[in-house]
Amino acid sequence: TIAKLHEIEVTTPEFDNVLRGRLMFENYKGFDVTVEHYEEPKKKKKKKKKGKAQKEDETGRNEEGEDGGEELVEPKLTTTEGKLVERDYEKEVTMINVKGRIVKIENDKIECVRLPKAKVEKGAK
Repeated sequence: TIAKLHEIEVTTPEFDNVLRGRLMFENYKGFDVTVEHYEEPKKKKKKKKKGKAQKEDETGRNEEGEDGGEELVEPKLTTTEGKLVERDYEKEVTMINVKGRIVKIENDKIECVRLPKAKVEKGAK
């Protein structure tokens, strides 16, 4: 008799859950995925000062050295979770279903598309 509790973990060697290549994207359509991608934050416009006429030169800067009212902000890495709809290589977008809404993400802004970690089944310790 076996007196100890044993745990069996089934994994695929050297598979890091990152989708690569057309075949993998085709095979995993409809699966839950996590997409790490760069997103440009919305630009904030500065309010222009009242009463002063500001002239901008050809560089887009005004007399006070400020740019045309927009701040430059670095794109930030964002995570989007949903179901993989498809990766369109002609339009260069990946489509994800997030709560019933299709989100299109440009392929060149995607860091990686990965499958979520496996969930533990009920009853397993």
